[in-house]
Amino acid sequence: MKRILNGILLITSGFLAIMCANQVSPSGGPRDTKPPEFIKSEPPQYSKNFNSNKVRIYFNEFVQLKEINQQVIISPPMAKLPEFKLKGKSVVMEFKEDLKENTTYNIFFGDAIVDLTENNPITNFQYIFSTGNVLDSLSFKGKVYDAFDLSTLENNNVMLYLDNNDTISYDSLPLLVRPYYMSKTNEDGEFILNNLPDKDFKIFVLWDQNGNLIYDQPNEKIAFIDSLIHPFYIQPKTVDTGLVDTLSIDTILNVSPEFRSLDLYLFQETDSVQRFLKAFLAQNNQINLVFKRPTINSEANPLNLPSGPDSYIDWSIKEVNKTNDTITYWLKNIDQDSLTIELINNDEILDTVKVALRKKIRSRKPKKEEESIQTLSIKSNVNGKVLKLDKNLKLVFGYPVSTYNFSNIIIFENDTIPITPEFFFTDSSLNRRLSVNYKWEPATSYKMVIPDSCFIDIHGHSHDTTLLTFRTKSIEDYGNLFFDLQLSKPNTNHIIQLLNKDKIEKEIHITQNKRISFEYLDPGKYQVKVIYDQNNNGEWDTGDYYYKIQPEKVNFYPNEITIRANWDLEEVWEL
Repeated sequence: MKRILNGILLITSGFLAIMCANQVSPSGGPRDTKPPEFIKSEPPQYSKNFNSNKVRIYFNEFVQLKEINQQVIISPPMAKLPEFKLKGKSVVMEFKEDLKENTTYNIFFGDAIVDLTENNPITNFQYIFSTGNVLDSLSFKGKVYDAFDLSTLENNNVMLYLDNNDTISYDSLPLLVRPYYMSKTNEDGEFILNNLPDKDFKIFVLWDQNGNLIYDQPNEKIAFIDSLIHPFYIQPKTVDTGLVDTLSIDTILNVSPEFRSLDLYLFQETDSVQRFLKAFLAQNNQINLVFKRPTINSEANPLNLPSGPDSYIDWSIKEVNKTNDTITYWLKNIDQDSLTIELINNDEILDTVKVALRKKIRSRKPKKEEESIQTLSIKSNVNGKVLKLDKNLKLVFGYPVSTYNFSNIIIFENDTIPITPEFFFTDSSLNRRLSVNYKWEPATSYKMVIPDSCFIDIHGHSHDTTLLTFRTKSIEDYGNLFFDLQLSKPNTNHIIQLLNKDKIEKEIHITQNKRISFEYLDPGKYQVKVIYDQNNNGEWDTGDYYYKIQPEKVNFYPNEITIRANWDLEEVWEL
């Protein structure tokens, strides 16, 4: 017996109910992140006396090939790239030229072999064989670090070159040709190159941006060493006279005494060509000029100012940012719609630009007849927040200040006690940044009153009465860190940086063994970094491949520093 009720078919006699309601598709499950696994090959991996023109490589799942022409590196190089085909769960490789006698061939696939569904590559896969009765068995290993912060990145190309080109010098090989042997770094920055011949090599690491395996882009990162390297024998876990398995870093057990792992430091060269990027009106009477690199003896010559006895001679005030790549010109009494400027850097004319001095009004609403009164803005590093006991109160004005009166400023301690701090501009030629120096009391509140017209900018604009409030913490709220530094190379500049989440909290320069202190630190986790400042210019410098200059070395204190409130920590560091 059966009957239908509200879209549900009921079969009462058979005790079966089929509900024709909403249908839900099955969930897809977790995403596949495993790469294909190598099963076997015909002829077998590491074959000797190889005499076939075809190889078939089997995997545990269906695969596909991506960018095979760009990814595959064959050593020694072949004039014609083999033909690659897919057949079931395998890749078939057919050679299109005769193989050399008594030669070990290394076919590096890079990331060309990926699974069919998620494109997970089997990284660093190689097929190796010898046409003679000897298989090259030397290896070389190492680790690649970022030169600036010692982090490690995977998938950097580690490339070897042989001096077998009559027309290209060793040093120019990474700039012009693809490598002879190649591997990629793993997630820990480690690499190994196996089955190498008994020859000298040039080693070069490339963070490749266009996939052509040639160092030809300004934003690509590189690492190199000046001397040639020579591979050594690495004894595997299991010695088999027929097969020597050295494909994985994990297989390394013993290393011959003279073998050493090489550390390489990846860096990006500084683009030495200066370029002007843009000019724009940041606000009324403020023009910003942005350059690609720090400027050298930069000048901006206005070309369309009025001439004659009433011409503008002192037309602006110049301000340069900390990195010296952005120049601000604060305009003085220029009453025209645009300015044409000739840009000069290091006595070379870079460009001529035209800057509009009136911002376009996009609104279709009618303009108000009465213009708003422009005031001088004042910003501070506190205002309602906490000021550290070892810091100055700082004020930044919206425009350069021409006249000022510090005597009218009043600062109260705990709302009632007036104090007399020291005022001074830290940029005396510009007068935009004011520092208020005082020995602030712990656990105290402060109020700063700046009456109107204490400061007047170069255009005659002033400000309204301004009130700033802030407080200080007690000494017990902070921790202190002390380091006894012992230098292995005295009389050389060392830059010691205290870092909090990659932000430089404090920096100290030393040239001799010294005890340094980082005081009034907020509780938290810190790192301490040293830069070995070889050229004594007070900053970290990158390398230069053309001039064979390595990036300046850095190092980190091996332990993370934990600062606790009301606690002093003392450490010793041998540099």
